Parts: sequence; structure tokens; C-alpha cells
Amino acid sequence: MYSYGFGFLGNLLSLMVFYSQKEFRKISTGLLFIFITISNFFHLWTLAIEFLTIYSIIVFRNVFFQCQLTFFIQNLSRAMSTYFMVTVSIDRLIRSELPMRSKIICTKRNTILITCFYLIIFSLFWSFFLYPYASQDPITGVCSYKKSASYYYFISYIHAIIRAIIICLIPVIIMIVANIRMLMNIHESKRRVTNGTTAPSSDINLSVPNGSNVREKTRRRMSALDRMLYYMMIANVGLFIITQIPFHIYSCIKNSLNGLDTFTASLIRAILLIWSSLYFGIAFYFYCLASPLFRQKFIKIVKKICFCPAIPRTTTNTPTVIG
Repeated sequence: MYSYGFGFLGNLLSLMVFYSQKEFRKISTGLLFIFITISNFFHLWTLAIEFLTIYSIIVFRNVFFQCQLTFFIQNLSRAMSTYFMVTVSIDRLIRSELPMRSKIICTKRNTILITCFYLIIFSLFWSFFLYPYASQDPITGVCSYKKSASYYYFISYIHAIIRAIIICLIPVIIMIVANIRMLMNIHESKRRVTNGTTAPSSDINLSVPNGSNVREKTRRRMSALDRMLYYMMIANVGLFIITQIPFHIYSCIKNSLNGLDTFTASLIRAILLIWSSLYFGIAFYFYCLASPLFRQKFIKIVKKICFCPAIPRTTTNTPTVIG
């Protein structure tokens, strides 16, 4: 349960850092990271509701909220968070591959449009969780889907494989390919810059206009922000691959494991579910480790909150009466 607590805290702190930075909110990649954090928060909430049933703690006594809506939001938020991360990889790839056209493609407006598209598509895809075929144990709160044999077969066998392909296999392939291509572009760009930095010695003593100094500072600040986004993306992709693949593999093969009793199967699933939930909860801590700029922004916000200067008192000067 501590992992969920740290996860909620990490997502709140991440959202605080992201939303407080104006330059972060202005770009499409930053907006996508904000959406990832929000999706992660909702996903952790649904995972915590499911996890509490292990201790017979029932958050919702109503079967619709506990067994239908919770699992609908759980799968929807997992898909949204995953494909937001895929979009981040594609966004950074476009910026490195097509730097001029990226100003037209990678915009906040297109980010909002792709978010609406994901929300509609995945809501329709996982709408079957809202069908009234679920039942709930009144004592333990455990959900069951055995009212309909065909529905139970779909949930237990077909859905797990489809989810593994759509939410794990395809995103992993896209993110790996996009990141490899982006690293090649970055390496090629650095090589071109290195080859083109040799300037004639007669230019050394030329005066630099003040406007160019401002542009240089802006360029360096954006470069630091780009590095921050790049480190955050790499941390997210690596964490996704490590935590999500085991859970989806087990979900696909658990029904074919002969001799596995119900308790052991539930225990393995609970452990892998906790492991997979790390991706949705500890991203903030990975951002702090991976990106110096993110740490700097976070420390600055904490100092601003903790050491906020006291509001000066307004004193009114009363005139001195002589007499």
C-alpha cells in the first residue's frame, strides 16, 4: 500500500512542477506530460480500490462502481497514459527529424485533438466493462464476471491478449523504434555542429550585439528544457518496458498454467499488479534522478512554499499634534 501512497504523492508533486512552469505548458511535449500525470493518478486510484479488496476493504458497495466503472476507468487510464507516452516519443522524434515542420505539427492544438481522439476510441473499446454482467461478493468485495459464459470467456482469455498487444506490444515497439531513430538524429546533429564550429580567427574580436545575447540566453534555456524533456522521456520509456511486460505476459498465460491453484494465481497477479503500478507512481522520483533541471525547478518551488517571505505590514503615519 506504501507504493500507492508514494505514487499519489509523486503524481501530485509532478503536476505541481509541470503546471507551475509557463515554458513547460507552452509546448506540446510538456502538455503531454501533464496529461500523463493526470492519467497516472486516476489509474493508481483504481488500482488502490482493487488492491484493498485483498484485505476485504470495499470502497464501493454498489456493483456498478466497484466492478464496472472502476475497471473501465482502470483500463481507459492505462491506455491513455501509455499512448500519451507513445505520442511523446513521436513528438520528440518529429522535432529531431523535421525541426522546421515540427512547429506546425507539434502544437498544443494538435495535442488536445489527439487527446480527444484517444479518449473517444479507448472509451468505446473498453465500454464492455460497463455491461451489467458483473457480480460482487458482499463480504470480500471481489468482482466476478460469470453471469454470462461468453462474457467471462472474453474477459478471461480474449481481452487479456488484445490488451497485451494494444497496450504493451505495439507501444513498446513504437517507443523503441522512435527513440533509436531520435538518438541517431541527435548524434548526427551533434556531429554537424562539431564540424561547423570552427570560426576564422578574424571574427574573434568582433562585437556581439545585445540582441544576440538575449537570443543566446533563450536558446540555452530552451536547450536545457529540451534536455529535461528528453531525460524524462527516456526514464518513462525504460520504466514502462521494465514494469509492464511481466504483467501482460502473465495475464495472457495464466489460464494455460496447469496445476496453479486460485490462491497462488491471485497472489502472483497481485505482485505483478503492484510491480506494474510502479510505472504510474514513481515517475516523479525518476524525473528527479534523471533531470537536473527538473530537480532545480522542484527545489525552487519547495523553497518558495516553505520560505515564503512574510507580507510586510502597512503602517499608517499619524500626524504629531503639537500643543
